[in-house]
Amino acid sequence: MSSRRGGWPAVAVALLLAATGCSAGSGPVALAQPSPRASTPAPDPRKTALAETAKSLPAVLAAQGPVACSWNDDGWRATAYDDAFRTGVASFSSVTLAPLLTEIAAKAGGEEAVVRSLCGEEGDPGVSPVSPDGRRIAVQVDFPSGGDPTHVGWLDLGTGTFVDLTDRSNKKGYVKETFSDKYPGFAPDGSFWFLRDSQQYFSADPDGRLTPRKVSLACFTNSNDDTFYRVVGSVAVMCPGTVHPSGRFAADPSRVAVGMNLMQGAELDILANTVDRYEDAPLQLPFGMEIVVRDGGLRHCDPLAWINATDLLCAGGSNDFYTARINPRLARNDVEYVQHTEVKVKNEIAPATESSIISVALSRDRRSLIIAAGENDDTATAKLYRADLSSPSAPVEIGPIPAESREHFTLLNNYQQPVRADGTSP
Repeated sequence: MSSRRGGWPAVAVALLLAATGCSAGSGPVALAQPSPRASTPAPDPRKTALAETAKSLPAVLAAQGPVACSWNDDGWRATAYDDAFRTGVASFSSVTLAPLLTEIAAKAGGEEAVVRSLCGEEGDPGVSPVSPDGRRIAVQVDFPSGGDPTHVGWLDLGTGTFVDLTDRSNKKGYVKETFSDKYPGFAPDGSFWFLRDSQQYFSADPDGRLTPRKVSLACFTNSNDDTFYRVVGSVAVMCPGTVHPSGRFAADPSRVAVGMNLMQGAELDILANTVDRYEDAPLQLPFGMEIVVRDGGLRHCDPLAWINATDLLCAGGSNDFYTARINPRLARNDVEYVQHTEVKVKNEIAPATESSIISVALSRDRRSLIIAAGENDDTATAKLYRADLSSPSAPVEIGPIPAESREHFTLLNNYQQPVRADGTSP
């Protein structure tokens, strides 16, 4: 029945009169005022951020379709799509972490705390900003220019605790010792890695115990400011996506002298050649067998990824893509001087084009190449194409770049095949 016509309030009045022994005509009765409803507490932004991150980030990482990253002044966003790029399957924005990162920076006395994009700067993050189980995130705390050294650590999404490994290592007291750590990330086995004092890599187990690590001379440069590296077995490797599935060597992009010409090709660098620190690297790096592609004439090859144990995906000099057949036995550790060998094209994947190549990725199953191309790098008008790697034919148009991912659009390129710690591909 409606309370406007004698519902629960009328019943309350009758009960009150009966309880006091008064009749309706004995005078006014003071009714107890209902207690105000308890106000709903405002949600805790910290807990909300942890819950959203723990839910959305693993969903993006587990998606089987393509992943696109974008960024603006507020931060980066990673979105997993279906194969047609029409439906977003999962998405995560670094803005979600803002309350937590602000807190981390304040406690460390830093200027800001940052988490790298899932796509890195150019489609490959190297060491992952997220642990394989999705429970921890690698964080770097930056300080003002000329201020304290940079700190690294991880944020535990289950507890909200930030483990500052740099602060743990710093020694306070009569004799002080401080470190500057950067470029944190997780290896495939879940260990946490970083570069200390721009010289030596370290890994940390879940309890924070540190182990010094070696750096491979494969793809090595003398600049220790490089932000990119990946972990193969127990060694830091600076090769972007071109480590062979065996884990034994990598195709290092190189300029190869052929007669009077210099051609873009690759040098097959052995990963086992290592040093402890950047400053230990020899002036003359170990020689590796150099590879050039001949297809009638010499052909430009910028090595991108191994499709399998013998087929290397190359970007040509005219925005074309093809695979070259390479015998893994060419990678040797007894090369004593500069020498090269010629290999042949296996398959044409995508023909030359005057369009700008904005971003390129392999599908997760390594059966197709996804290409974002357009005029003048304009993502608003660019199109996505798919080229078949197993049965090469003309690239097929998928559609436009999704509107929500157009700002600084980058595909997670999936170039690097997983390599087990024992040096074999799974």
